[in-house]
Amino acid sequence: MSGNTTEIDLPAWAIEAKGLTKRFLPTIEASVRDLSFSIAQSETLAFLGPNGAGKSTTIKMLCGILSPSSGSAEILGHKAGTKRANQQLGLVFGTRSQLYFHMKVIHCLELSAEIYFLSGEDKRSRIRELAEAFAIDRFLHRRVRTLSLGERMRCEIVAALLHRPRVLLADEPTIGLDIVAKNRLRDLIKNWQRHEKTSLMLTSHDLSDVEALCHRCILIDKGSKRYDGPLKGIKGDLEHLRRIEITTSLADLPLFQDLSRFRLCHSANSFTHVYEIYTHQLSMAEGIFSLTQHYGKYLQDLKVSEVTLEEVLGVHYAAN
Repeated sequence: MSGNTTEIDLPAWAIEAKGLTKRFLPTIEASVRDLSFSIAQSETLAFLGPNGAGKSTTIKMLCGILSPSSGSAEILGHKAGTKRANQQLGLVFGTRSQLYFHMKVIHCLELSAEIYFLSGEDKRSRIRELAEAFAIDRFLHRRVRTLSLGERMRCEIVAALLHRPRVLLADEPTIGLDIVAKNRLRDLIKNWQRHEKTSLMLTSHDLSDVEALCHRCILIDKGSKRYDGPLKGIKGDLEHLRRIEITTSLADLPLFQDLSRFRLCHSANSFTHVYEIYTHQLSMAEGIFSLTQHYGKYLQDLKVSEVTLEEVLGVHYAAN
């Protein structure tokens, strides 16, 4: 069997954090406060929060870049930051490259493999396997600086997986990519994760990444955990909320002005206005009926849709 650890040796948790706290100075508020969570083998987890919530600090403690002020973290039963823990971690940072821009991709991958003591046929076969899985075969012999951002990110992921890690930490892996490149990268990560049963911890501000790749999420804010559970469960009582988007020539809709979930989205010009009504206080059918009954002749367009995960997170952030 390939890899650094046999299945018999694998503990229950890929990542286990207990009471993680990080305080950079005694006189300032802790960046991360008493954070506890665990990630099971083969699980996919989204680690979410607004800017400054403590996500990056937590990731750095899991990698051993930072030491916690108190609490502990383990990777497959090994203390975070130790050699044995790091051998089980693959790291991908969308804003920080581990490849050398003036070197050819193949040489970068060979160097990365040798850092983890892969050599000979094992190194060559592993590079071939991953190059095929992530479709980078055709530019292995190009210099990194000549690659598009999407091509480079696929190479970054290959480099992170060379040593057969059981846990992949991906921080904003699709940042800056166009929609086609994003979708392709998501599909490649998803297929690989299913095939290899690698545990995935993802941080991203692109909630399409989260919905495509993860089944569970942890939401942190101001260094503390606010939610930990199924991705669909974070919507809570907002699960059945619907958005009615109205395009009309009317500058105001007095019938709905008293609704807390009514707002003007934008005015395209002095004759066209777009509104959103969230049907939390009235049913969708009643809302549409009221609209058409009172304003039917003024309506230019009407759309009904579910609320997005991004909107739900916005509600959570505002509440905290």
